[in-house]
Amino acid sequence: MNISFWLGDKEFRLSVEERTENVILVSLGKRKYLASIEVLSSDEILLKIDGKVYDVIINSNSLYYSVYVNGKFFKIERKSALRILEGKVEKPRKQDIKTSMPGRVVKVFVQEGSKVKTGQPILVLEAMKMQNDIKSPQTGIITKINPKAGDSVETGSVLFSVE
Repeated sequence: MNISFWLGDKEFRLSVEERTENVILVSLGKRKYLASIEVLSSDEILLKIDGKVYDVIINSNSLYYSVYVNGKFFKIERKSALRILEGKVEKPRKQDIKTSMPGRVVKVFVQEGSKVKTGQPILVLEAMKMQNDIKSPQTGIITKINPKAGDSVETGSVLFSVE
């Protein structure tokens, strides 16, 4: 079973796999934890992970889960697919645009702090005797432009950042 949840603005993705009765394997990223579970009531469980015992109480409403782990409170938001998509549209993330091949910057159209739109040309990169417009992947503000016109760039160099 796969589970996604949010603590603040950070998303966590868990994979939970039942191994034997009352034993589960929990994967969070590259980390894996073997946990034994003892159900105390419909909203309270004891988890034993790596020799440590965690008393977990979970209450919920339509907006979030209230989770207490050994008395420490965590508010875990419930998000519908629509709210998740709205959040992704409303909050553009910072993107570093890198070159996939060595070349020379011919022209830079904007400067740091400029507002740009998705698809707007930011600079012209000449590579393999061809000139290519390098465009913004999203609407936002140019937070950094590394090369100037005439500069040579290597493969993987950050050309600009947009947020």
